[in-house]
Amino acid sequence: MGDPFTGDVPDDALYGIEPLRILISPLAGDTQGLAARHIHDRLSGRVGVAITVADRALTAPGADHNQPLFVSMAVDLGRRWLKRENADLLIWGESVPTPAGTAHGVSWRLRFLSRATPLHPHSATLSALERLEVPALFDDATGDLVFGTALAAVSVESADGIRARAALFRPVLKAATHFAEGDTVGTVAECATAQACYAALLLLEGARTGDIKTLQRAVSVYQGALILGEDAFPLHERAMVGTHIADALSLITAQGERLKLADKTVAYYRAALAMVRKEVFADDYAALQTRLGLALHNLAQSTGEAGHLKAAADAFSAATGIWTITDAPERWADIQNSLGSLLITMGRLTEQHGLFDKAVSVFLKIAQARPRTTAPLVWATALANIGAALKEKGVAARNLDCLYQAADAFEQASEVFTELNLESNVKLMDSQRDHVRLILAAQGVV
Repeated sequence: MGDPFTGDVPDDALYGIEPLRILISPLAGDTQGLAARHIHDRLSGRVGVAITVADRALTAPGADHNQPLFVSMAVDLGRRWLKRENADLLIWGESVPTPAGTAHGVSWRLRFLSRATPLHPHSATLSALERLEVPALFDDATGDLVFGTALAAVSVESADGIRARAALFRPVLKAATHFAEGDTVGTVAECATAQACYAALLLLEGARTGDIKTLQRAVSVYQGALILGEDAFPLHERAMVGTHIADALSLITAQGERLKLADKTVAYYRAALAMVRKEVFADDYAALQTRLGLALHNLAQSTGEAGHLKAAADAFSAATGIWTITDAPERWADIQNSLGSLLITMGRLTEQHGLFDKAVSVFLKIAQARPRTTAPLVWATALANIGAALKEKGVAARNLDCLYQAADAFEQASEVFTELNLESNVKLMDSQRDHVRLILAAQGVV
């Protein structure tokens, strides 16, 4: 697909839209109060971003944020801060002493918290459970990596937000690449977390473009970070890195239909679930169950084994047990999209055409509940799924009206994905639409 650092995001994409709002908390243990202002200065001056500094630290000094319970409590409080301040992302963390003999005496352990736990790499590729350690009073090159990590962590679903991040992300990824692939000096934690955050940038770009080489590079860098940081990453962070490897593998599988990768993807998600405590990290546990369900669905499509669909449905059910229609209607609707897709696959494998109609009904309800104006990504996904269901029914029942409607649904979805700069989705929708048109042409109609 060419250079992964270039794209068709117009230069004026950041003008006339709401900026991404980043809130910086003073770091716990920073007795001199330098960190928040320094981070602010390194990230400021970029069009499309509004940065403010909170008046106090999110957490108290001395809390051990390598322990899951402390991280969970901070995430809950941080999300309340984000809602109160109407911000998209919170950067928080702590000042920690480095091991004796290192070049500097203090590291800044930065964490990045978005307003919602993302379901897909299109939304965000860095979890609230992960961190980036940098030297105190870091330089401009490290500042680019910090800013790129912030962009990889922020979960945005509005059209303007997605376009703004895409326009900001392109130059930052290029700068971060020069930094991360050069000679790195620092503590083990600094080097390992820098590599993991760089991999998050590669994954986000690969998810957007569908470029397999970029996704493969993300897997390689993540795996290297795990080896380098074997003793530096606590269990929940290792689980998140494994999750991102699975995310990349799932996207590669979608492009190349590689069965062995589908098996590995499921294995990575299951391993991550075994390391993330449901009672402590409920949102992340639900997100992992959702991703596992999607991976099992892909495996069923590759193998034709309907048993994987039952396991996928169980995973989605576990996720909606946490993300209920009352407590998390947006996430609940996202999972309903996935359950509807299961109906399509089940209809194809069992040749029960009525399942296609049930799937269309599910997707229509989602499109009505999450309209294009307020949730363009969810709406377009629902339209794409409607197209898939109608295509399957049209082919199975030789129904030309269904095929016409399928082509129209794919076209509408493609328009929105184009607006959101999601190139891989656009390619898939255009391919599906063209395939339907070929079927119609073979029937002697257009």
